[in-house]
Amino acid sequence: MRWSQLKKQLQDRFAGSVAASIDLNQTRYRHAHDQEGEFWISLRGSRIFSAGSLSYLSSLGALTAKNRADGSTPAQAYELAWPVMDSSGLFLLEQMNKDLFCSLSLTVEDMSEHNNPVIRALAIIDAPYGKRRLAAFDPTTQHPLVQKLHNTRCEAEGITAHISS
Repeated sequence: MRWSQLKKQLQDRFAGSVAASIDLNQTRYRHAHDQEGEFWISLRGSRIFSAGSLSYLSSLGALTAKNRADGSTPAQAYELAWPVMDSSGLFLLEQMNKDLFCSLSLTVEDMSEHNNPVIRALAIIDAPYGKRRLAAFDPTTQHPLVQKLHNTRCEAEGITAHISS
């Protein structure tokens, strides 16, 4: 599916209260190897999240080099790097697109439990994500993007955000 089609389908699911202030974007670097690119989310024109293949691959290379310097074999260096990369918040553009596409067929509950923080954040601004669920949700242990979009939706809906003591 083309990015423009995927973007439209994702944004059509946004709650009306936040739809005009949140934008999803993507670009491909045509002159980069394999046309790597970047995905970002903007709130009222300001970028609040960005994930790009080049950042991911650069971090992966640095981490595997560190593991190699610590005495790991090349295979061990990558094996040690994957769990760290999975928890880093960095994503390959291809994985991001796959997760975004798959989210179209997920329920809000499934999106809320997804391992990708972008999908969890999109669940919060999804129209079926109700006001009671929004008010009861505690984002303090979540990714900063999830927290930001939760606060944004709460403000837009006139809901006092849940704050954990």
